[in-house]
Amino acid sequence: MGDLRLAPAIALCACATASSPQGPVASSIAIAADEADVPADLVMAIAIEEGGVRLPAIRIIDDADHVPVGGALELRHGRLDTLSLGASLVGVGEDSLRVDTDLGTRAGAHVIAWLGATGDPATWPAALEALSGMDDVSARDYSNRVLAILSIGGDFTARDGEILHLVPRSDLPPSAPALATPKADFPGAIWFTTSCTNKCTAGRPLGNAAVDKIVIHDTEGGWDGSVATLQNDSGKSVHYIIDADGSRVGQFRAETDTTWHAGNFYYNETSIGIEHVGQTSDPAGYSDALYAKSEKLVNNIRTRWNVPVDREHIIGHYQVPNENVITNTSKPCGDQLDSCENDDNYGGVDNHRDPGEYWQWCQYMQALGGSCTCNDAWPHWNCTTDKTEAVRCVNGTVEIATCIEGCVVMPIGTDDACSTSVSDPNGFEPGDPSSSGGGGGCSTGGAPGPLLLLALLAFRRRR
Repeated sequence: MGDLRLAPAIALCACATASSPQGPVASSIAIAADEADVPADLVMAIAIEEGGVRLPAIRIIDDADHVPVGGALELRHGRLDTLSLGASLVGVGEDSLRVDTDLGTRAGAHVIAWLGATGDPATWPAALEALSGMDDVSARDYSNRVLAILSIGGDFTARDGEILHLVPRSDLPPSAPALATPKADFPGAIWFTTSCTNKCTAGRPLGNAAVDKIVIHDTEGGWDGSVATLQNDSGKSVHYIIDADGSRVGQFRAETDTTWHAGNFYYNETSIGIEHVGQTSDPAGYSDALYAKSEKLVNNIRTRWNVPVDREHIIGHYQVPNENVITNTSKPCGDQLDSCENDDNYGGVDNHRDPGEYWQWCQYMQALGGSCTCNDAWPHWNCTTDKTEAVRCVNGTVEIATCIEGCVVMPIGTDDACSTSVSDPNGFEPGDPSSSGGGGGCSTGGAPGPLLLLALLAFRRRR
């Protein structure tokens, strides 16, 4: 980072790692807790709840990220701006905490100490509620969830498969009672109280009948950091958020309100925005459960609004016209993914790129009862992320083949290898330039099969 104030911490980390059997994530947490004089198991439990234990050691950040977070505790711009506070406590800029996860974890431990958490567990609930950066209802729930992790303990998976072990505690204060919340539009959604001040527009200026689009986003931060940020950070808001494992849906504003999520006010006025917890750069893609919950939410939204099931009305943030360059009524980008992403006229005013190349548009659209377009595929067969299917575009038609024996990635510029059946004469093999994918599970439309719905599509940018 070019900041000499980081040198002592770097030296300390090297010594601790050399003399400790812990992996790098556990070691980073232990060092941060010791430096800030707070309990290491408390720091670890927070990092586990946040999902920050899976963040890469060094991250590539984007100023346009909806949810800027730093360190394993995912410091953020919530009701309490812990990202700014943490940066000031360790004497660096916010971006330094976002890039260097260990440094961000150090800052997080100092924030916990600043909030009054000590070795006495009685001090933890108040500190946790403040750390969450959420509204009162959500903050209390957050505190209870962290304390539950501490109470149960166990083994948890961190970055690069490292296993973190947390010893159960029996000296914790009892969970605080839950607080009542308003009823959400989507059944079962968690309501997050969110003010419209400098964040959204109450009502629909063009009228409810104008709502005909759904915009798909990803957060770039975990569930808790995303909730706190989207509740409180000025200039941005969204209607819904779905957790990475599909277990939770949250709602910030009524669907009848205009949230600021697309970077184009006309699109904000005429759309519902859905954030998905994940990262555009993660080659693992998005989970089957996330897609299933997103499909359920979209279908539910469509019972209240006139949203056609096509790629001009169910779109990614990367397709939204930049209102400073293109007139507000322009259509979403209909070119190939990389062309849209590299065109400054799209992605809204800040040129966002989410949900990224690992979002499986073809399976997603077919699960909704629609279809993708050739702009979501390539001329060559490309394996899905889980290697169960292959997808291509031929003569303006998208073809999807189920790979009975799995899909094998081949060199760029050639078809990936997908055998549709062990004995199927219509199946195709590597290097067969005439393969059409017809028969043996190839689909050009209609209802998807079970494997189709489970695939995680990763279109590599091929020609």
